[in-house]
Amino acid sequence: MSKPMSWGDVVDIVDIILICVTILIVIFVFYVSAAIVAQDWSATSTYALRIFVVSLVFVFVVPIVSDFGRDQELSNLMLLLSFVFLVALVRFVMVEELAVPDDWLASMVISFMGVAMIFLIEVLSDRIFDLGLPSVV
Repeated sequence: MSKPMSWGDVVDIVDIILICVTILIVIFVFYVSAAIVAQDWSATSTYALRIFVVSLVFVFVVPIVSDFGRDQELSNLMLLLSFVFLVALVRFVMVEELAVPDDWLASMVISFMGVAMIFLIEVLSDRIFDLGLPSVV
């Protein structure tokens, strides 16, 4: 099991592969979450790009914010702020192209489903495969 990365660590090829796999998993999870909420499984190229942007921000910003909170002993507050930021990001980036009656409710449900599925995948990968994916939740 790999240890969490810190700012001073050198990134090797295995870390890059794990980050790429994590991004792909997060893209898939947000696509499925949004498809379930909007009941539309089609995806245009601009919508795929929007999901990619949300996934990149999720994979790189949430761990930085939660690490900052851990250093200041405010980890629960930082995770809550990260979730609120994710809801706003999903609302203004992804939900713009979805046909849903309430944009904010859809973004909250997509974000909640996404975080729950990512957490489940992270726990399963750790327990079953003993593979430490980069922690995004």
